[in-house]
Amino acid sequence: MSELILYTGNAFSVADGKGRFVLPLEMRRQVKLSSAGENRLYMSVHIENGCATGFGESHRRFLFAEVEELAREARAHGRDYNADLELERRLGTIEEVNFDEGGRFAMHPDIKQEYGISDAVFFYGVGRYIQMWKPEALIDSKDRPELIRNKVRRWLDQRDSGGGK
Repeated sequence: MSELILYTGNAFSVADGKGRFVLPLEMRRQVKLSSAGENRLYMSVHIENGCATGFGESHRRFLFAEVEELAREARAHGRDYNADLELERRLGTIEEVNFDEGGRFAMHPDIKQEYGISDAVFFYGVGRYIQMWKPEALIDSKDRPELIRNKVRRWLDQRDSGGGK
């Protein structure tokens, strides 16, 4: 797929009785578009941030193509580049999950455990992929915009006081 898919916006999801989360509607549409109409979400770890990532097939292919391009550039400039190791870092942690028409999906247990996600997740569209945060971890991440950190803080405060779901 050559069309660039960009994820924007943000939303919260609280786990249902089966532990499933709901992928926000607009992000779900973009994931489906990216995955040739399939309800398939790819999840991985963020190499630098304390969050999971989610995306469709087009971004998975982009990650592979980007490594190939970096390897070509390194060869052209006589630099060492371990493309196999980079592919391992970028593609080796990807887990595939399906979501239903309502956007419900079971987050891969390894990813849930890695980031301590249990009852709630914050979806944050940041371009080519979606960041998926344990809300408390996002608040502690000083590199995130204050506007977003405050939004998450307010949501947690409302939920703790019985006003949020």
